[in-house]
Amino acid sequence: MSALQAVLEEAYRAFNARDLAGIRAILHPDVVWPDTLEGGAPFIGREAALGQFARIFATIVPNIALIRVLEETVDALRVESQYSVESPDGHVWTDNRATLTYHFRDGLLSGLTIVGGL
Repeated sequence: MSALQAVLEEAYRAFNARDLAGIRAILHPDVVWPDTLEGGAPFIGREAALGQFARIFATIVPNIALIRVLEETVDALRVESQYSVESPDGHVWTDNRATLTYHFRDGLLSGLTIVGGL
């Protein structure tokens, strides 16, 4: 397993556990993260991205499983993931597959590009 894939797997573990401290540890200080909750402008910087994750965890119950990971470039991984999203009371809102590209800088997650499915 590559070092980038290890960071990615830790990111998925922390996200599924709703572990903001764990997410903070793998985000680059200058991360640029899309607004996957409301579709607005991307969040720039670690604190802004963490605020978005906190809002996500307060609103929905997401669970993501990695299906396939491919090295796209030396600092990017393209993944296929299965997303299950539930309401806080357990109602399944969506369960679909997405293709995403994760970007890395200095060994940390520095961004996300949604290729399809979300």
